[in-house]
Amino acid sequence: MKKVVLHVGPSKTASTTVQKFLSEYEGSAEYLYPRWGWTRPDAGHHNLAYEMRDDARFNPELGGLDRLKQDLETGRSLFLSSEDFPIFAPAVQKVKILCDAAGYELEILFFVRDPISRLNSMYTQQIKTFVENSTFTDFVARAQREDKLQLRRVVQDQLAQIGVSVRFMPFIGRKLNQIFVEMCESYGFSATAEDFLHTNPAPSPEEIALYRQIGHLMEKSEVSHWEASNRFRKKYEFNSKYFGFDQWLIDQVREVLAPEYEDMAALGLGAYAEELEATFWTAKPKNTNISDQGKFRNFKSDISTFMRL
Repeated sequence: MKKVVLHVGPSKTASTTVQKFLSEYEGSAEYLYPRWGWTRPDAGHHNLAYEMRDDARFNPELGGLDRLKQDLETGRSLFLSSEDFPIFAPAVQKVKILCDAAGYELEILFFVRDPISRLNSMYTQQIKTFVENSTFTDFVARAQREDKLQLRRVVQDQLAQIGVSVRFMPFIGRKLNQIFVEMCESYGFSATAEDFLHTNPAPSPEEIALYRQIGHLMEKSEVSHWEASNRFRKKYEFNSKYFGFDQWLIDQVREVLAPEYEDMAALGLGAYAEELEATFWTAKPKNTNISDQGKFRNFKSDISTFMRL
């Protein structure tokens, strides 16, 4: 049966890497990766996502549900990607109606990442792009309620009620290139592990700590966070791992999200279930504090002064 795949991300699961590969793909494939609906250089179908969500950023000239309907008339299976795609059932229903009318199956593709790692990455991403200006603990309190962290209750169960299947894939860092290869080939795109070399710069452990503790001030800065942190990281010789989470916060997040992640195999992750669970973060003494707090206070002070905060 012809199929429409909505790769919904979620955020911080290397969606941009997938979008870059598919947007540049020149080989033959069973699935088409449409060239409309792109709003940013990462070539994701964010404009379609905005229309599904009734988001004010939707631009009719870039194409949305209208262009999707046209492509469904070609008889080609379609692969669309945006971490902005909603998984709220009434929003997904807008695409489901078009698929049903054209005789297509609709599938949601969802990558599962350790929720602790993902929350930490979400915060640092929003701080460095000046989207978020709250303290880290306030951010986590809100983010725990995010729909894409609720794997069973919101993602799987609600979409099943409207007849939409969800394909869960594992986010395992050391195997991610090969996992992307397997995923793409399952949809008829020829790929190699070298096609998915990760290009996004990852924050250093010290930057993560920095974001957490002065993040709510960074929106006022006129200086790049990369420039500031790189300027002083070597001076202070920070190289120990610091994850940004205190133990009490890890326990709190685990308590809220444990029911959603308690059985990876039940989500259809099969052979990857144990490997994925092994990536889930556990606290170690050196990860939950920086031993020389005086040194770290000086580090923050230098950064704040340099960034004119």
